[in-house]
Amino acid sequence: MQSQIFTYVLLAGLAIALLWVIVTDLKSRTISNRLTMTVALGAPLYWLSIGLPLWPGIAFQLGLAAVVFAVCCVLFAIRQMGGGDVKLLTALSLWIPPSQFTFLLVAMAMLGWVLTMAVGAWRVAHSNAFKTSPARDSALLVLGTLIAVLFASAVLGGPTLPVPEGLVETTSSTPLAAIAVILAPFAILLVVTLGSIRIIRRHERDLWVPYGPAISLAGIWIVASGQLLAAHPAMTGG
Repeated sequence: MQSQIFTYVLLAGLAIALLWVIVTDLKSRTISNRLTMTVALGAPLYWLSIGLPLWPGIAFQLGLAAVVFAVCCVLFAIRQMGGGDVKLLTALSLWIPPSQFTFLLVAMAMLGWVLTMAVGAWRVAHSNAFKTSPARDSALLVLGTLIAVLFASAVLGGPTLPVPEGLVETTSSTPLAAIAVILAPFAILLVVTLGSIRIIRRHERDLWVPYGPAISLAGIWIVASGQLLAAHPAMTGG
């Protein structure tokens, strides 16, 4: 019982640290090394609280962290990722089991996309660019952000819009209609994304992708949904 309480305390501490990363990164575009170190040093305590064995549990976590760090260093070298983001994702990979890490990456990509759209809308609304309409462009970006939220929610298992029964019957009886229904959201997604990027770059040459908040939100999503704890019994054989 005490071990379970300690585990939940550690998970709550992880969520608080990730929330603070979001605040600091959005405010100053920097991630404190102390925060990253806190996340990393909390992982061994978490392993101890859930009884994670040295093999394969802890060994796999360390191996995953090493691979993540190596890949992120390449992205850092080609200027596609910041140093703070590299350290944060590596530290978080010490917590996330390999079976859930792919979901973390998908969640990070989807949430990062939504955040980029939202931050872009805010920056465009406060833009002083000439020969453009910040109000109109920011309204279009807000609409794009709402579409991004709906799409991300569907992908990550959140609330989705109801599908009309007539549409379901049509797609089940007509293969071409089924293909069109499947491809339509991705076509809309492509148009919204490309259009939003063009609008943002018309006002701001630097299109900032908020990796830190996206990584943090993805980690919080996994913790809050209970997937983190649910994955470890399978690893430990429990």
